[in-house]
Amino acid sequence: MTGCHIQKDRQQDTSKALSISSTELTFHKGRSQESCITAKMSLRKQTPSDFLKQIIGRPVVVKLNSGVDYRGVLACLDGYMNIAIEQTEEYVNGQLKNKYGDAFLRGNNVLYISTQKRKV
Repeated sequence: MTGCHIQKDRQQDTSKALSISSTELTFHKGRSQESCITAKMSLRKQTPSDFLKQIIGRPVVVKLNSGVDYRGVLACLDGYMNIAIEQTEEYVNGQLKNKYGDAFLRGNNVLYISTQKRKV
């Protein structure tokens, strides 16, 4: 029997309005306990603004609504999601098309921003 069990424990500190979640995920394959994988993680709430502040100076991928990816080092951004990137590479359909020193991307064209695993 294959199954997945998710158990959530939630504690809330109302004095600071901070919510902390602890999630335990257990996956059972067959009946033996040797094949049971347990992952436990504590989650801390983070706003998108917190995330964006943390990744300034790090390699990122910015995907535009058109499907074009820009990869480089995040220099800065503003409340409208206008983005300045250094050491920028432009990828169209996964193929490197251009390299720019610095690039400015208008916020209303941005689909998402993600961090890169490898150095740019």
